[in-house]
Amino acid sequence: MTKALTYRIQCDPLQHYFDVQITLPYLPQQTQFRLPTWLPGSYMIRDFAKHIVGFSVVGTTGALDYIRPDKSTWEIPAHDGQVVIEYRVYAFDLSVRTAWINHEFGFFNPSAVCLQCLSHHGPLHIEIELPHSSQWQIATGLTKQTGASTRYQAEDYDTLIDHPFLLGELTVIPFSAAGIQHELVLAGKHYADQSRLATDLAAICEQQIHFFNGKVPFQNYTFLTMVVGDGFGGLEHRNSTALLCARHTLEPRGNGQDNNDYLTFLSLCSHEYFHSWNVKQLRPKLFHPYDLRNEQYTEQLWFYEGITSYLDDYFVHHAGAMSATTYVQRLSETLTRALRGKGPQRQSVLESSRMAWTTFYQQNENSQNAISSYYSKGSVIALLADLAIRKISNGAHSLKDVMNDLYVRHAEDGTSQADLIASFARFGGEELAASLMQWLSSTQTPALEQWLQTVGLRIAPAVSDPITMQPSTKTETNLPVSFGAVLTDKQNHFEITRVFEDSAAAAAGLSPKDRIVAIDGIEATRANVTRAMQRSQPGQVITLHVFSSDQLHAVDLTWQAPVVDGFSLSIDEQARAATWLRLG
Repeated sequence: MTKALTYRIQCDPLQHYFDVQITLPYLPQQTQFRLPTWLPGSYMIRDFAKHIVGFSVVGTTGALDYIRPDKSTWEIPAHDGQVVIEYRVYAFDLSVRTAWINHEFGFFNPSAVCLQCLSHHGPLHIEIELPHSSQWQIATGLTKQTGASTRYQAEDYDTLIDHPFLLGELTVIPFSAAGIQHELVLAGKHYADQSRLATDLAAICEQQIHFFNGKVPFQNYTFLTMVVGDGFGGLEHRNSTALLCARHTLEPRGNGQDNNDYLTFLSLCSHEYFHSWNVKQLRPKLFHPYDLRNEQYTEQLWFYEGITSYLDDYFVHHAGAMSATTYVQRLSETLTRALRGKGPQRQSVLESSRMAWTTFYQQNENSQNAISSYYSKGSVIALLADLAIRKISNGAHSLKDVMNDLYVRHAEDGTSQADLIASFARFGGEELAASLMQWLSSTQTPALEQWLQTVGLRIAPAVSDPITMQPSTKTETNLPVSFGAVLTDKQNHFEITRVFEDSAAAAAGLSPKDRIVAIDGIEATRANVTRAMQRSQPGQVITLHVFSSDQLHAVDLTWQAPVVDGFSLSIDEQARAATWLRLG
C-alpha cells in the first residue's frame, strides 16, 4: 500500500475514551494491525492494546471478520475496496506514557492509540476532532497539513509515535533559544509565572545547544505540559517532550526564596531536552531499530540516563536559575539517594540497567533494600568521570568533549559499551577508563572525596530525616533515635511505606502499609511522635499500637540511633569551585 492511511480521533472526555477510525483505500493482502507493547524511553512492557474496546472492521461489502493472533495484534483479510476500522481506547492513565482525557484536557502518545498497519510503509495522516462547543486547542510537534487546522501528517509510523498530542484550553508560552523557536504549552489550571519560565527555559536550552557546539537535531521544540494537583514525570520525543507537573511547581517564589519545586520542574525540562541528543539521536546500537514488541536489554542506561541526570541540574545552575549553593545542596541529596541503603550494595549500575524492565521500572516497597538506580548512581559516576577528566587534562577537557565525540562518531549507528568506555579513555586516559568500569560493575561506594576536592568541595557525613528518611544535608539531627522506615504523616497516624533492613522498624517486625496509631499509649500525631523520639535514647524500648490490615497489634520497638548514611557537600575553596560552578 502506498496511499496515505488516515487516523481520525474523536474525544469523549466524559467517559474517558478516544474513538479511533482508521481509513484505508483498500487492503491488497491479509494484513496485521498492531500496537507496540512499550514505548522508547520507558523500559517496561505496558501492553497498550489492553485498553482497546469495541473493535470492528467494515469494508465496501459490510462487516469483515478478523482474528487476534496475539495480545497486541488484529489480523484482517484482504479487501478490494475501502476499509474502515473503528475502536475505542480507554484513556484514564494520567501519565506521560499512554493516554488520558477528562473534562479539563486530553493527552495521548500515538503508540498507545494508533494501530500500526504492518503492510503500509508510506505517509500517514491524523485528524483530531475536538469536543463540540469546547474551546480546546491542539499542541504537538508533528507537522500540520497545509491548509488544515486539526489535521497532521507523518512520513511513517515511527515518526507518528514519536509525536505526542496535548489537547485542551492551552496556555502557549513562546520563547527563542539560539534562534530556534520553542514553546512551553500548559494544559490544566495553573498560576504560572510565564515570563520567568520563558526566561529560565530559554537560558537552559541555550546552555545545551552550546554544549553540543550548535548542532541541533530539530527545527522547533515544544514542552507539552499537563498541570495537575500532584504529579511528576517526563518522556522525551523527537522535537518535544511530554511533562506532568504539580500546579505549585510553576510558581518560582515562595516566602521570599526560590521554590525548590520550581527548580525541580526546570530540571525536569532540562533532563528531557538533553535527551534530544542523548537518546533520541545518540543511543545504544541495540536500539537501531527499536523492537517495540519485546524487551531490549542494554547495560548502557547508566550513560543515557545517568549522564542526563547529572547534567540536568548542572544546566539549570549554569543558566543562572539555580545558585551554586542550592546546586551543591541538591547534589548532596543525589549522592545520598544513590549510595545509601542495601540496594546499591547488592546491585551494580550495569545490572540495574540490564534489569530496568523489571527491578527498576517495577519497584516495590523493598526496592531500597534490593536494587541500585542507574539514574542516581549513574549521575554520581558521571560526576566523578567529569571531574576526573577535568583534573587529568588540567582543565583542557570535560564530559562535554566525551559527549560530542560520541555524538559525532555514533549518532547514526549507535553505541556499544566499548564505544562509551573508549571515548572516556580518549579524554581521560586508560586509568580513568579502568576506574569507570570499576564504578559501573562494583557495588562498592566510589571514592568521592578524591575527585570532589579537585573542584573545591568538602564532603561530610549526613543524617537522613529520622521520620521521613528523606536525604538531608544536616550532619546532626535533633532527634536522637530513628525508626529506619519511611513514615507518611496521615494526621492521626503514620503509615509505613518502606522499611530499611536491619533498622529498628525491621527488627520489630513492622511492614509496609502498617499504620502506627499510638506510641506508648499516646495518639500518633506528628507532634506526639516527635516528642516521644526527642525524649528517647538508642536501646530504649517503646510500645507501638499498629494496625496491620484491619487487625490491631501491640509491638515493642527498640530504638536505634539515626544512621549516618548520607552526604553533605559545601564549597570549601572558591577558586577551585569557580572552574566548575557559576559563582558570583
